[in-house]
Amino acid sequence: MRRVNRRLPLVLSVAAVAALTAGCSTFSDNGNVARVGDATLTSDDLQAQLTELGAPSDQLLSAEVVRAQITAWIQDQVAADDWAGIDADEAAARYDAGIESGGAICISGIVVETEDTADRVADELVAGADFAELLAAENLDPSLGNAGGDIECITGDQQTQAVDVEFVQVAAGLSADDPIAVSPLFDTEGNEFAWVVLVFRPFAELAPTDADAVTATIDATARLADADVFVDPRYGTFDAATGRVVALG
Repeated sequence: MRRVNRRLPLVLSVAAVAALTAGCSTFSDNGNVARVGDATLTSDDLQAQLTELGAPSDQLLSAEVVRAQITAWIQDQVAADDWAGIDADEAAARYDAGIESGGAICISGIVVETEDTADRVADELVAGADFAELLAAENLDPSLGNAGGDIECITGDQQTQAVDVEFVQVAAGLSADDPIAVSPLFDTEGNEFAWVVLVFRPFAELAPTDADAVTATIDATARLADADVFVDPRYGTFDAATGRVVALG
């Protein structure tokens, strides 16, 4: 999955890349900012990329912006490498193991009024009750009912971005082995207004479009985990689990 370069936001008032790239001649790995296999990203290359994206060369950028561009370069290099692709059985196994393994999960839900009702519906599902019947009988969200209870798939990136959205964090803990949970729902002011029963959709039950999407995510994650990647520690370290350059510590 090729990463498309985007204009990155500037954060401070400008000489960041200069500060971050000073003294490159003393770096390990032959002074490279980053390397993927035999492909290298030098400090001059990085500065040129940031300038092309609109970053003035005489202003300081946040470390997050610089790491984001290094991440984009790494992902581009990995996407360009020869890769046989992940097979369907491995994709299914990784997906069913949960979001940390597969990088994405797809869930369904039933919205109810109270925690007691949510717990009862969850218990009935665990006991083998039919999801569609409970959705028709208990669900209070018409849009969810019209979608057959399906909530869009959630990626690991979305989970990270939605750290304050409780139902997303609860959903991220689901897997084929632990497929049902309940979570409160809050309005924009932080007031609880309902509860949702969350149900993990196993790979074998995904719609073709969802199966293709999660397989692509898993394939990209596997590529990154398999890649030979170096990042100079002054910029951070490469986290193969997320495919991103992150700060050390």
